[in-house]
Amino acid sequence: MPENAETTVLDIEWILNSLGQPLVCVDATGRISYANAAAIELSDCEYAVGLNLGEFLPFIVESSECPFSDVLAQNTEDASNIELILPHNSNNRYTASVTNIYDDKDAIVGRSVSIFECSSIAKTHAAVKDHLDPLTELMGRQEFERRLENLVNDASTSSRTHALLYIDIDQFKLINDTSGHGAGDNLIKSIAECLNAELFVGDMLCRLGGDEFGVLLSNIDSFEARSVANRLIKAVRRMSFSWSGISHKASISIGVVLIDENTQDRERVMSQADVAMYSAKEEGRGRVHMYDTNNKKLSRLHDDMDWVHRINKALAEDDFCLVTERILPLVDEDNRTTIYNEILVRMRYNGEMLRPGQFMPAAERFGLMPQIDRWVIKNFFNYVQRNSDLNTSNVMYSINISGQSLCQESFLEFVYRCLRRGNVNPEIICFEITETVAITNFAVVTRFIHRVHELGGKFALDDFGTGMSSFGYLQELPVDFVKIDGLFVHDMDKNPVHEAMVRSINDISHVLGKRTIAEFVERQEVFDQLQSLGVDYAQGYLHGRPKDLVDIAAVSA
Repeated sequence: MPENAETTVLDIEWILNSLGQPLVCVDATGRISYANAAAIELSDCEYAVGLNLGEFLPFIVESSECPFSDVLAQNTEDASNIELILPHNSNNRYTASVTNIYDDKDAIVGRSVSIFECSSIAKTHAAVKDHLDPLTELMGRQEFERRLENLVNDASTSSRTHALLYIDIDQFKLINDTSGHGAGDNLIKSIAECLNAELFVGDMLCRLGGDEFGVLLSNIDSFEARSVANRLIKAVRRMSFSWSGISHKASISIGVVLIDENTQDRERVMSQADVAMYSAKEEGRGRVHMYDTNNKKLSRLHDDMDWVHRINKALAEDDFCLVTERILPLVDEDNRTTIYNEILVRMRYNGEMLRPGQFMPAAERFGLMPQIDRWVIKNFFNYVQRNSDLNTSNVMYSINISGQSLCQESFLEFVYRCLRRGNVNPEIICFEITETVAITNFAVVTRFIHRVHELGGKFALDDFGTGMSSFGYLQELPVDFVKIDGLFVHDMDKNPVHEAMVRSINDISHVLGKRTIAEFVERQEVFDQLQSLGVDYAQGYLHGRPKDLVDIAAVSA
C-alpha cells in the first residue's frame, strides 16, 4: 500500500504540473502548501511553499480593487469566475475558482485556487488602451471613476478603508502661458512619470484632465494615505524640469479623502477631494490637506465648491438669464438719454431664479466670473441684434464687468471684437466697473476704457464713494458716469452726512464732466432730494424691480 500510495501522489503531482492553468493550494492560515509549475511561471518568485498568496501572486480583484488574498481570507465560501488582474502585468485578465479542502471532520483545512487566463486578452488590452490618456498613457477619468465606484461599494460592505488623492500642479497656468503649451504638456508628462515611480503595486494613478491627477489607494488608513501624499509632494519637489534652457520648480497640492463605510457615493468623494485640494492651495501650495467632515471651514468651502459645479452646469446648459433694471433721468434736458437700463444676470436652479449674491461669491472665489461676463455680453448682444428697436441712439444699456475679466487680455479682445462686428451700435453700450476694481487695476482699466471709447462705447464707475482715494482717482479715470454708492443714497433725506457725501460726489463729478447715477433709490423723498441736488439719474426699486429682458423691447419701441 505505501508503495502504491507513493506512486499515486507522484502521478497526481505530475498531472497537476501538466495542467495549462496555474493551481495553488493554501492552508487554513493562507500560506501556500502547493503550487504547480504554471503558477510558479506566472509568479515572479522562484518558490512558493510557505509564502502568503499575496506575496506569491499579488492578484487584485478587478471589481473592488482589493488584494485577492484579503478577499480570500474574509470569504470562506466556494467561488468561481472571480475576475483578477496582476498589477505588474495588467494587460492580461484572469478568472479564479476557489474550492474548500475539508478534513474527515468536515473542517476547512485549506483551499485550492485555480487560475484561468481570459481568452479575450487582445480584446481586453484594446479596451484598456481606449481608456488611456494619450499624453501620459495613464488610465483616463472614465476608468478611474469606475474603479473609484468599486472602492466605495467595497468600503460600504466590508471593514476595509481606501483613499483618494486629488492632485493639482501648482501655478501650472503660469508655466503654460509663459513658456507655451509644449512646456505645459512636458511638465504634465514628467510629473506623471515622477508620481508613478513613487507608487506601489496595486495603487492606481490616473490623469483626471488638464493638470489634475487622481490616485486610488486600496486597503489603507488615513495615516498611511497622508504619508503617501507627502512622499509624492517631496518627489515632485526634487524633480528637475527644464524647457528651452529654462529650469522650472514644480510643486503639487494634494487633497486626501478616506473612503470608509460612511462614504456616500463616488460624486461626493470627488467633491470632497476637490475641496481638500483647494484647501491645500489656500494654505500655501505644495501641501497635503486631509478632508474632515467636522471642519467648518471645509464645510463652507464645500458649499462654495457645490456652487462651482452648479455654475459650470448652468453655463453648459444656458441656465442663466438676463433681467433689466430701469435707470430714470432726473434732469429734463435734450442731451439726456431717455431710456437707460442696467443688464443684470440671474441663474436658474431647482425651479428658482437666483440673484447674483447667491452664486457670484463662489464664482469670484474660483475664477468663474470671466465665463459669466462673456455669457452676459454674448447673449445680450445677440438679443439686441434680434430686436432692432433696441439698437437706437436714445437708449443706453449698462453691463457689469468683473475685475477678473479686466485682468485677462483675451477678455479685452473678446469685448473689442463684439463691439467691432457692427451689429450692435457701440454707442448704446456702457460697461460698469466697481471703484475697488478700478483702483486696484488702474493701468489695465484705463487702457480698457480707452479701447472701448475708440469705438464709441461708454464706461461707468460703480459703487463710488467708499474708496479711501476716491476723488483723486476719479480725476484720472476717463469714465463717463459715476454711480453714487447706495450706502449714502438710501437714507440721505434723514442723514445729513450722507446727504453731504452725495452732494460732494455729484458736484465734483459734474466739474470733471461726468454724469451721476444715484443707486438704491427706494423712497420718493430720496428721489425728490436727488432731483433738487441736480443728480442726473436715479436707480432703485422706487419705480419698479428688475424685469425680464423681453420687457425692454416694448418700452423702447
